[in-house]
Amino acid sequence: MTILIVGSPHDRTIVHTVRSARHKGVPCLFFDIVLFLRAGTYWWDFQGRCGRLSTGTLTVDLPDADITGIYARLVDIVNNFEGRDRAVAAARLRALTEILATVETLVVNRPGSDMSNWTKAYHLALLSQCGFTVPTSLLTNDAGEARAFLRAVPDAVFKGASGEKTVASEFGPDQVEDLELLPRSPVLFQERVRGADVRTHLVGKEHFSERIDCEGVNYQYWQGAKAFTPAQAPNEVVEQCLAYQAASGLAFIGFDFIVGDDDSYTVLEANPMPGYDGYDRRLGLRVSHALFNLLQG
Repeated sequence: MTILIVGSPHDRTIVHTVRSARHKGVPCLFFDIVLFLRAGTYWWDFQGRCGRLSTGTLTVDLPDADITGIYARLVDIVNNFEGRDRAVAAARLRALTEILATVETLVVNRPGSDMSNWTKAYHLALLSQCGFTVPTSLLTNDAGEARAFLRAVPDAVFKGASGEKTVASEFGPDQVEDLELLPRSPVLFQERVRGADVRTHLVGKEHFSERIDCEGVNYQYWQGAKAFTPAQAPNEVVEQCLAYQAASGLAFIGFDFIVGDDDSYTVLEANPMPGYDGYDRRLGLRVSHALFNLLQG
């Protein structure tokens, strides 16, 4: 029972996944999307849902009875190419995306399963529908609306509105004049929920949580002291995670929470392509072990 790992050799999460599989003795093949975008070949029968992918050094027939599951992280590296090579790479990436979206083999996570994270306000609405508590939020490009929100929610953070990686920042008096820039760039404003960060990874029906205590808004970029502690999400929160999984079709999700002093959980987002490697190392490779079990059926 072999698993296929599809991604970039420059992606630390992919590197970790391959190393973890080899460490655990899990048979795996690594499909290098950099090589594929540069010089790969493919053919695909959409009616029969079968075909072949090749990087030039590795050729894979799909479906293949020996390949029980595919772990895919299709990071967009098309802009690393120039001129005509960029257009060719973009075409290959579209083809690979369509193939992984239609192949009958288990794919974690299948491209296109959940795109809500690319529109933050809609994403928060879906999380709320699954029972989660979400921060009071406003997505706007109107300076007047932003001022009214900030008067009502004086302790606020702001961040980008799309699915591109963004860093939440505390809103302070020195940013008031910048509100006039909103017509050119809509922003998501949110109440700042105080407490510890908790990342919960849901892999199939298994879940693994880690608590992060620090003083900054973004613990990933906080340069001060941080404490990482294994945690256990309450049953109610796990049920909400499973509800979102059922609604989204995602098998592997990274949920970001803030936990208050009263142990209340507020969700910030559900990541459909979680960079889980650091958490996994601190948790003794339990996340990747669950991922491999899922991929091996």
